Amino acid sequence: TSSAPDLHGEEVFDDVTYEKIRADILKIMDSPEWDDGSYAPVLIRLAWHSAGTYCCRTRTGGSNGATMRWNLEAGDPDNAGLAAARKLLEPIKAKHPGVSVADLWVLAGYCAIEHTGGPSIPFRGGRSDKPERQAVAPGRLPNPEKGADEGMDVDEEGRIKGWENNAAHIREVFGRMGLEDRETVALICGGHVYGRCHNEHSGYAGAWVENPTRFSNEYAADMFGDKWILVGHDTKMPDGGDVPEEVRPSPGKRQYIDLSKYEPEEDEEREAREAPDAKEYPAGLYTCVSDWVNCREQPDVESPIIGRFVKDQEIHLVAVKVFGTAIRGRAERGGWVSIIASGGKTLFERKGDFDCQMLRGSYRAMADLPVFNNPEAKKGASAATVSKGKELDISEVQEGSDDGTAGCLLGKTPGGWALLYSPVRGQLAEQIVVGYNEKPRKPIKGQTGHQMMLISDMVMLWDPGFRQVLQEYADDEEVLRRDFGVAFKRLTELGARGRPTSKRAEVAHGRAALEA
Repeated sequence: TSSAPDLHGEEVFDDVTYEKIRADILKIMDSPEWDDGSYAPVLIRLAWHSAGTYCCRTRTGGSNGATMRWNLEAGDPDNAGLAAARKLLEPIKAKHPGVSVADLWVLAGYCAIEHTGGPSIPFRGGRSDKPERQAVAPGRLPNPEKGADEGMDVDEEGRIKGWENNAAHIREVFGRMGLEDRETVALICGGHVYGRCHNEHSGYAGAWVENPTRFSNEYAADMFGDKWILVGHDTKMPDGGDVPEEVRPSPGKRQYIDLSKYEPEEDEEREAREAPDAKEYPAGLYTCVSDWVNCREQPDVESPIIGRFVKDQEIHLVAVKVFGTAIRGRAERGGWVSIIASGGKTLFERKGDFDCQMLRGSYRAMADLPVFNNPEAKKGASAATVSKGKELDISEVQEGSDDGTAGCLLGKTPGGWALLYSPVRGQLAEQIVVGYNEKPRKPIKGQTGHQMMLISDMVMLWDPGFRQVLQEYADDEEVLRRDFGVAFKRLTELGARGRPTSKRAEVAHGRAALEA
């Protein structure tokens, strides 16, 4: 295999090695154990913060060094919570000892962005891990409230007094790295579409957008489209209640939250909508046609979210039912999704009947699972039982019946035919899908739907220079995708370019590579 030059034109790794590292990173990306079911946001933040200390005047800091390994930089309050991301990557570093920690952190960020529907960023390796004396002291990362006046005073437009000082601080931080307004807005818009703040880490709370694990221009669009109100820990909302816990900052901290949920909807004529006929949506193979769709524990929309499906993803729905004016289906891997939303929007389209080849594989018993001698289930005629929670390998799937009721799915095991789903008994086993439910899914934390913005986010809307770029991104997601990819690549290569060379290692992962 041909070797791949690094940032300095020196040969260190081959393409295959990088691909193996990338594959290992992707294996750990999704997990119900972490916020919103994905480690992607915290890995993106790790890459961003490791690079965001760069100073173009002193040529110190930046991604080339991984100096957040040392207590001085790791202890920066702005890096609180990133220990989990660093620890997550340690087994991959141990498996691939030749890769630097600096390269690993950046590559993990690139993989996370692409994995969540963001731009594919060409990777160039060759960063080194620097000693403790080169760690960067706290103070170089953006401070969300710096320069804003004390207290809760706002002007007639709801802008906190002194916001102009915070805008100047943001320009100073990004200018120190040699970045201009457009790159600044791109990095904040693209970066803050991911993840959420935690009281225990920063003192702030909540997610910036409704789906914080998927790339979009929702951050920019919501900035213009929603109404925002400044809140502190003890603020009373328009309904007289406390700030919702999900977006309630710690004492002494201030942030903005979306006020739209507290205001009545505009008075519009609404057409009465009849409940659709579930017969038009039989069980089978479906394709997601929305950008993303929540998967809930139960068919009730108030039920906890346990996962999400994204556009073009295919799933089998083993049961379909009408709930009010919505059509919902039960996924083969567990949980319920809306095929047709209550408002009439189509979220999934039927692709065809069950693909029994796709349905083969590993399953987990959701209840005691009867096993029969043939793919015809009958009460009292089971030859064996698989205990709840046990996993079983299914080599073949057939449609069958349960006491004469059609629409069942049975899977062939070494001991006979296991009843996976029955209209009579319900779903008895869930298919295990790699990267989704190797462990049983559980409710995802922080999913009440409230959104927040930091003061340093709101200045993107208030400052005329920032606002002009923000409007472009709100109007066109593809422009943001392009600019964020280019800006994130530049950010993570600051101070790591080495001597001028025409020989570059660009390992483009997935879609067409962006221009460097």
